[in-house]
Amino acid sequence: MSASASVSVIVPSYNCGRFIAEAIDSILGQTLRPEQIVIVDDGSTDDTEQVVRRYSDPCIEYIKQKNAGVGSARNTGLNAARGEFVTFLDADDRWRSTFVERMHGFLAEDPTVACGFANFVRFQHATGAVTSDQFQYYPELRRPVLLRDLPNAHGRIPKEMAFRALVACSEIPAYIQVMMFRRSSIESIRFEPDRVPGQDTHFALRSFMQGGVIFTDEVLAEVRRHDTHATRDHEAMAVHELDGLEALAPHVTRDVDIAAYRDRLVKAHIDAALYQTRSGGVRAGLQRYRDGLRIPGSRLRKIKG
Repeated sequence: MSASASVSVIVPSYNCGRFIAEAIDSILGQTLRPEQIVIVDDGSTDDTEQVVRRYSDPCIEYIKQKNAGVGSARNTGLNAARGEFVTFLDADDRWRSTFVERMHGFLAEDPTVACGFANFVRFQHATGAVTSDQFQYYPELRRPVLLRDLPNAHGRIPKEMAFRALVACSEIPAYIQVMMFRRSSIESIRFEPDRVPGQDTHFALRSFMQGGVIFTDEVLAEVRRHDTHATRDHEAMAVHELDGLEALAPHVTRDVDIAAYRDRLVKAHIDAALYQTRSGGVRAGLQRYRDGLRIPGSRLRKIKG
């Protein structure tokens, strides 16, 4: 039996009975096993509960709640978590066998690190075809200032740089299901269930303010694409990303973060404006653009002038 670590895994699930066994098996098959697996059934009407109940492993805890959305389910899991470190896996995705070992190693070796994340690939449920990895879309992660000579790691960002380095990316390069957090760093942070889908951006960026961040370009997870997956128009995501970013305003208080945050807001306003005008909402798009002009220090002011 593999060694275990003080890690709590939170698995939110809504009608994922046909997939959740793969997710659970990928957790139980880790080279370093988590001490707690909290499965939060968000009001499923399929056989999710029956599938979970087949497992007798004592580290698995099953919680069922009324349907309230993935953010609420994750918060329920956070409230139940006991591990020194916390991570999430969606019920239709799966980890490769060394995910916990790698992430735990990064956080355990350096108490200043609040979060670690890994590269991942997507795969088509129907065919098994694997698409290209996530990190290829984020050249920002290869900036020399982020690179360090670390085994199995691509980069390390100290606390004073973490937020501004990652908010500058076109969007958060990691997904929640490939991130691990030091629980003490996120005690005061929760997902905002009404902020869909910008809640992931909001949660991740707030966590990046709490300490250093380490990431690896090693592919450690597989994200499923299937007929019931909550896919959305990619361009429409621009509006949700902007909403999530704007909600961060009360939390961005350090001088070293403010300029990068405002620059990202400007870009987010442009992206949202373009989406809305292309979708026929010309008036709304123009208003988004004007809002971008009003951001203090906005580069759009210079362009306008």
